[in-house]
Amino acid sequence: MKLYWIVTSFVILTACSDSESNMKNKIAPIEITLHAPIQNILDSSTTEFSQECMKDLELCWYKIDRSANDQNLPDVLVKNATSTIDIEKATNITIAIDERVGNSIENIDITLRGLPDNSTHEQYRDFIFQLIKNIKSSGWKRYYFPSAPRISGSQAAKIDTPDKVLGHYTSSHPWLDPDFLTDIDHWLKISPFYNWYFYNEGAYLHLKAWRHDSKDNPTKTGTYLITMEFMTEREYWVSGFSEDKDKARWTELLPARLKSYQETRRIIEEKARAKGIEIDESYQDPPIHALK
Repeated sequence: MKLYWIVTSFVILTACSDSESNMKNKIAPIEITLHAPIQNILDSSTTEFSQECMKDLELCWYKIDRSANDQNLPDVLVKNATSTIDIEKATNITIAIDERVGNSIENIDITLRGLPDNSTHEQYRDFIFQLIKNIKSSGWKRYYFPSAPRISGSQAAKIDTPDKVLGHYTSSHPWLDPDFLTDIDHWLKISPFYNWYFYNEGAYLHLKAWRHDSKDNPTKTGTYLITMEFMTEREYWVSGFSEDKDKARWTELLPARLKSYQETRRIIEEKARAKGIEIDESYQDPPIHALK
């Protein structure tokens, strides 16, 4: 009996010691707030960012890079207005700063550690949709690009192509409605890129996944690269202009583009209605604050 208690005590003490060690080694979450000065993040983070700059272009990138095999990857808290998303186990964090505009954070790119290589496609789909659930619960809502038809996942069975709706490419495809779990047949027909878009209080989020099927069993297992890109309103809309002179005048030029986008949407939606596909009339484009 005495030996039993000695062994039991040793196991308990070892477990406590391991737990305390894990707590000590746990990296504090990295808090990043859109629109905040980059120096605030660098000063407050207990994990050091590297810095890469192109002085001629006045662009800088602040990065944290980790191996997916690292047992102590950082979590990231991305904040915008009243929203906070807790992103677990990031392998890469990149903050881009355009010094010609200022030193505030307008673009954040985060790569996540996903499931083990060659997990099943169902497991990865469920993993991504759990991430989507967390995004939505943090206050972010589905976003349709202004040229995309407002067709929800309830109409997915009426669409027979993965990237297009009635011959028109759409960035917000009904098969990838974040409010409807994609069935595995549709999931596997989307290859190799998956895209979801969200909006929250003047900011945009692009969730991306890239699928690489396994060689041994490509229809059953694969490996996915999952990234999340957060952009301020200015960053999101400016990225659509290629010339610097146009980027500087984006608020002047954007209304004409929006009008063109909306005409494209109208044409596709009319074709969809004629085919018996319902349009989500309840969805309205979020406001663009810079145009008010």
